[in-house]
Amino acid sequence: MSILEDITAERAYQEKSWGTAFDDRNTLNDWVAYAAIYLGRAASMKATPAEQREGILKTATILIAAVEAFDRNKGFPPRHYDPENPQMTVPADPSRSRAR
Repeated sequence: MSILEDITAERAYQEKSWGTAFDDRNTLNDWVAYAAIYLGRAASMKATPAEQREGILKTATILIAAVEAFDRNKGFPPRHYDPENPQMTVPADPSRSRAR
């Protein structure tokens, strides 16, 4: 199989497993976390060459899914701290609450 066939097969598996509705709710941070998890597994000192390739393939395919979701929705959903999120929550500045 060629790399493009591998990616196509992995992408079909992902769509069957999670579907686009799940993907459409992922923020940019979610996509980065998913990619980091699979790439981190591939980089493990204990990973075999086959596991390294699988992790890289899954990472590449997850990032393709992210671009598909981005294009389909004209962007990602806002993160909880994004200014355009109506439910934006900003953590309190801890330096202001300290006794001096």
